[in-house]
Amino acid sequence: MNKAPWYQPYADWLRLTKQEYDLVQGEGTMESLRRFRWVACLMVPLHIAMAFLLDAYQAPTDHPGLQDWADIVERAHWVAAALVTLGGVAAHYFLRQARASAAAISLQILVAIGYFYLGAYLSIADLVANAGAGLSSFMLTCIMFGVLSLMRPAISVPLFLGTYLVFAYLLRQAPIAPAYNNSLSIVAFFCPLLALVASLMVWNQFAKAVMLRRQLSRSNQALVAQQRELAFLADHDTLTGLFNRREFMRQAQQALNRAVRAGVPTHCVMVDLDYFKKVNDVHGHPVGDAMLQHVAAVLRRGVRSTDMVARLGGEEFIVLLPDTDRQGANDVAEKLRLLVRSSPLVYLGVELPVTASFGVSGTGRGQKAVVESIYAAADRALYVAKQLGRDRVQYAAPEPSELAAPPV
Repeated sequence: MNKAPWYQPYADWLRLTKQEYDLVQGEGTMESLRRFRWVACLMVPLHIAMAFLLDAYQAPTDHPGLQDWADIVERAHWVAAALVTLGGVAAHYFLRQARASAAAISLQILVAIGYFYLGAYLSIADLVANAGAGLSSFMLTCIMFGVLSLMRPAISVPLFLGTYLVFAYLLRQAPIAPAYNNSLSIVAFFCPLLALVASLMVWNQFAKAVMLRRQLSRSNQALVAQQRELAFLADHDTLTGLFNRREFMRQAQQALNRAVRAGVPTHCVMVDLDYFKKVNDVHGHPVGDAMLQHVAAVLRRGVRSTDMVARLGGEEFIVLLPDTDRQGANDVAEKLRLLVRSSPLVYLGVELPVTASFGVSGTGRGQKAVVESIYAAADRALYVAKQLGRDRVQYAAPEPSELAAPPV
């Protein structure tokens, strides 16, 4: 038996984590651009205000070098205001696209790089002139984008590492005393390091939140689908998709009540497949189920959209015919009889003939009745049709006592 190598669990963890991050990356990019759009609305006026303040700055006569520093920092803020404006407009464009394209991900990275190097440039300018905030500008930009920009480790690790290497190189090139320069390089190392730690923590929490939200959404969708299925099964037959007996009785009684108020007749037709038990015995229950589904489709096809077809159970069906008199109901039953007879079931290439017997009953204009009385009369008519040789239509009127129904 081959034993998995010691590193296999770690490799599996890395593979699964990468798959999870691939799924989250797009949403992370869109959220980052959404945040940057708000940051741009805040930072553009701030950069412009800083540029105006530095433009009005007058260096002391005993420190003329500070004027050069002010001019350098002023130009940096003007450039930052222009670039942040362009970045904000681009972020707004990609957000309107509502999808995280490769260009959107590139913009997210470029915005972070731009601010990292702005912070590095301002910090070095401050250190050279011994003015301003010093390393604070570099540290603040690193931490700000470590928190605001949702970057997966594959992006954030090389980005923050490259940021430090570039900053350390620029620091080496700056006219700063070597001893002071070495200490600055060590301190500056912790700026992107802390920002990287913050970035990894924020990204990990965001990825978990997104995956949890998606899992909850899938669970809710499954619950809704299950509730719909349960609601369907409560009033439908699972095999044929027709209404079941309970739902038919409920809707039929409502139809009878409406018929009394409107003064129109209502009839129903009971349908019983002929020799169905023999089909199950000879061909098996799967064929019997297929025949029930086939007949259900034939009956639905043969009635109006306002009529209702239901399965009572076994091989029995029933059709409700609102606003239909006795002659019309008989005509519909005869039509359905011929339609069933002319539509044999084809199962695995074998053609099986199908016939059915029909029992019709109903109420005339203004007659009150409960659905059970109509059902009982149709069942009596169906019994007669069976006794007379099957594959025929028979009518039976409800008993006079049955028409004395409770008030509607």
